[in-house]
Amino acid sequence: MTPFVSSEIKTKLQITCQNCNLSDLCIPRGLSQKDVERISNIVTRRKILHKGDYLYRQGDKFRGILAIKAGTAKLVSLDLDGNEFLTGYYLPGELLGFDGLADERHACSALALETLTYCEIPAEQIDSLCLEVPNLMRELFRHVGQALTAETSHHLLSQRGAEERVVGFLLDLSDRLSRRGLSGTEIKLTLSRLEIGKYLGLTLESVSRILKNFEGMGFVTVNAKSIHIIDKDKLRNVLTN
Repeated sequence: MTPFVSSEIKTKLQITCQNCNLSDLCIPRGLSQKDVERISNIVTRRKILHKGDYLYRQGDKFRGILAIKAGTAKLVSLDLDGNEFLTGYYLPGELLGFDGLADERHACSALALETLTYCEIPAEQIDSLCLEVPNLMRELFRHVGQALTAETSHHLLSQRGAEERVVGFLLDLSDRLSRRGLSGTEIKLTLSRLEIGKYLGLTLESVSRILKNFEGMGFVTVNAKSIHIIDKDKLRNVLTN
């Protein structure tokens, strides 16, 4: 049975690059109107995905660069023993798929954490589009650079204490949400406590205990699916001290 789709979501699927409210965060940033129109004519707007649906699977052939339009996604990877590692958490306006560029096969799996829509630049169009729109290559490099910086920051954070990892996760989410014009203090969690633990290299119990401690100290208030940051400066002090 086809899932019910609201008229609002249908409208979002019809939005082009020219009038997308994420254009300053996504690929069109810094491109001319003419270049944006060229990209918009090639970009594929995919069907709606739901929680647990795959954008792509580990080992799949690389089919293009994906831009999340609405919703959130996680990136997971399996080692040779079948252990799952959560390696990324993506918000609207962020790009996925770079893990498939090197070998033309995806090194990770990307899954929707909630109802999600995305746009795609097909793999077979990337080379020709970069020739037509030279600045597109610069924008793709910018996003690759951001992804590498985020990966480095996450690696450095993983070397710190448990409380510092949780604080770093919350502050990173707060900053990314703020850049999207959303509240940086009201954080909707689409990752479970267990998934946050996997992402930070902590146990479920450690994540829950640390959040409860932060709540007791007046740093945050915690609900099942959201966290309200009361005092950002106090959270930052956990990192600096």
